[in-house]
Amino acid sequence: MLRQKEDRDCSVPVFSKLARISEEELLLELPHAKAGQVDHHQWLEWLRGKNLGDVRMVEGCPTDLANCAHLVSAHQPRDQADFHWIYRDEEGDVQDPSSCFAAMPADDPRMKSLEPYPFKVLTIVVSKRSTE
Repeated sequence: MLRQKEDRDCSVPVFSKLARISEEELLLELPHAKAGQVDHHQWLEWLRGKNLGDVRMVEGCPTDLANCAHLVSAHQPRDQADFHWIYRDEEGDVQDPSSCFAAMPADDPRMKSLEPYPFKVLTIVVSKRSTE
């Protein structure tokens, strides 16, 4: 299970999982991520620099994508700070690093359908490169 350690660092466990590196290594490269100061364009470029495969952004949060990060809000957002990142693994299970979701299993159908999040902005997907 992913867990954020500070108030605004939900992106740290999510993007370390996407990049398959430790949170400590991510913070060495992007120390301002701890304060939630990395925007989606910066995350895209950082992931692309990792040479992980095809990294792309999708508007909205389709539930048929895997190995991705969704930018969502569980309530009417007042500003950008009300959005946070969640992670969908290759099996389609959704992990929210917020302590508010600590009791919600990642494979709960409500999480898989993103039901707890009425506001879904965008998705960053990392697809493995084909070896064919």
